[in-house]
Amino acid sequence: MVILEDGPRYLCGEPCQARFRGGDRRHDRFSAPAPTVRSLSERVRDATLAQVPAARSGRYARKRGARPSLYAAGEGVNPAQGLGLAAVGLLTSLGASFAFLAVLSTLATLGAAGIALRDSLPSRRDVGTLGWALGPTGAALAALAGLAAQFVDTASAWPLAGAAVAAGAMVVRAWLDDSARAPLAESLARLRAALPTTARVPLSSEPSLDMRFRQVHISEVHAGDRVLAVDGEVVPVDGVVEAGTASVLLHPGATAAVERGPGEAVLAGARVTRGAVRLLATRVGDDRGLVRAASYGADTGAGSSRIARLAAQFIRWGGLATVGAAVAGLALSQGDSIPAHLAAAAAVLLAVPLLSVRRSSDSPLVAAGLAGAPRGIVFLNGRAVEDAGNIAVAAFMTRGTVTTGHPEVLEVHAIGDADLEELLSLAMAAQLVAQGHPVALALQRYGASKGIAVGNVRRATLHAGRGVSALAPGSKALVIGTRQLLLDEGVSVAVADSIAGRAEERGHTAVFVALDGRVRLVITLQDPVRIGARAAAQRVFDLPAEVVLMSGDHRTTVEALGLQMDVAHIKAELLPEERAAEVRRLGESAGHVAVVGRVQDVEALGAADVPVVLGAAGGIEGDAAVALANEDIRDAAAALFIARAARTETLRCFIASVVVGAVVGCGAMLGVVPPVAAALLALSVDAFALPSGVRLLRRVDLRVPARA
Repeated sequence: MVILEDGPRYLCGEPCQARFRGGDRRHDRFSAPAPTVRSLSERVRDATLAQVPAARSGRYARKRGARPSLYAAGEGVNPAQGLGLAAVGLLTSLGASFAFLAVLSTLATLGAAGIALRDSLPSRRDVGTLGWALGPTGAALAALAGLAAQFVDTASAWPLAGAAVAAGAMVVRAWLDDSARAPLAESLARLRAALPTTARVPLSSEPSLDMRFRQVHISEVHAGDRVLAVDGEVVPVDGVVEAGTASVLLHPGATAAVERGPGEAVLAGARVTRGAVRLLATRVGDDRGLVRAASYGADTGAGSSRIARLAAQFIRWGGLATVGAAVAGLALSQGDSIPAHLAAAAAVLLAVPLLSVRRSSDSPLVAAGLAGAPRGIVFLNGRAVEDAGNIAVAAFMTRGTVTTGHPEVLEVHAIGDADLEELLSLAMAAQLVAQGHPVALALQRYGASKGIAVGNVRRATLHAGRGVSALAPGSKALVIGTRQLLLDEGVSVAVADSIAGRAEERGHTAVFVALDGRVRLVITLQDPVRIGARAAAQRVFDLPAEVVLMSGDHRTTVEALGLQMDVAHIKAELLPEERAAEVRRLGESAGHVAVVGRVQDVEALGAADVPVVLGAAGGIEGDAAVALANEDIRDAAAALFIARAARTETLRCFIASVVVGAVVGCGAMLGVVPPVAAALLALSVDAFALPSGVRLLRRVDLRVPARA
């Protein structure tokens, strides 16, 4: 409480105020605070306030306040008016020997150029005022050059006819651009329509599923706020479940519901089919994974792709260079008449397809994001799409990624006169220190199914990636884990090696249990391979890229798993930190490396050029390069396929636009390429480059089926 001039002011809630009025002064009694585990709300708050600095710094940082996306809406350009005026200019040019018809042809062409300028107005924010005006200005200048030719040189009607065709080409360019953007805008509109405009904000801040709420507009919800989602509703924000359990369709294309409980991520656009959850919002507004693709083409910060930044520089200086080349054309072009020099300058302005350069650098990236979002695939930004499309190696973590991550005990082999029940009881007790680990859970489930009670051990110690050790009654050393752990503890595994070897040849995991310096048990666990793991590996091979299996299991086990997937390149018996070092070595020797894994594989994912995280979309860890809503490894391979297709489309169209523009521009400057040829060649590049995003959407629909 603070005493001010107008009375007391409390700095806490109503329950605290009531205790204070009742005489409770517990703050006067100092006691050192006990260490606490950071709560989920604290983790979300820190992540949202910091905007996940590790992920947003460097290559994957997204620029705040980036310009709005051009793909937000289509303008519905109708080329009829402009083409009609161009046709009038073309027809009247046939009678250009008459001054009246020559002037009429020129005016019609100027009108068509003006309409092209109007229809292409939305592109001005992408290519700048200079880049926006170059083509129509070139058509207008060509018309004036043709008119001058009629009066100065009494030339033929071809210059005026060519100018009319060039003006028509500029009208078609504006229409092509609008038509190519429309499908992307429609895809984005469908995704936005799938998101609710209101949210239920709980009235209570207690970490329980209190269903009292107030309805607010989605714009009032901020990162870190709490939101309720109940049966039949669509989740309005990306978030992490704080309380409650529900069956959820994880993304718009999902057909099978998945259970989501506390600590698990949910993507905006997911539909709750049963139950209710209370979420802590991690991302809101246009930052939500489902609609984030709209910013891929607008971002010019560190999160933009290298090609997009190169295109921005090309457009920035290319417009000035084009104007300079047009001026040079006045002096360098062939011909000794003023109309010929004007025509050369006009041809230069018509030749350089700056709009195609821009669109080829961002349309495929936007299309990749729009194609992935309904499938539960979220790319962080344009740079992430580009990097994911440039990988040479994809390293798949095995447990929980290639396999289900839920192993079950198949067999328990006793060595010698070992007391099976006693050893399992001790093993269950020691495994409590590894609570939550799949192997520990499997042992506990098996023991419970056999009615075995948990024993008593002391000084249980977890050895990450190897197993656990403890002291059994009588101060006997108890070691449970891999061969290497037992050898490190001075226990020979020779008597159990043949049993373990047979299990590992079948692709199973062998866990050794040693007591008092002797191996007493070999526990065989089976972790089933995920459906589609082999198909996922094959899709990565087809990119083409190398596939590596990375695991902490014994080499024989991983080799058996590799045989099922047709993968020969394996890295086995690796500790978590060793996996990170191995990923870095792969990058040094092969090139860009993608690591496909779960949030638990943080070391390897952190060392990857492109981390692909299963089940993380919408969560705190969802700002990896690629985050998936579900844990289907086929979607990880699909994300890499989409990114490779986007990068290929980007490079192909960008190079074509730059090379053709430069060659035709140089020819126009020298007077070799007339305006009509320059305009038609530039238009052919536009017809190839502008629909690049649409082509990618169609290719993804054909090659990447939506999955449940």
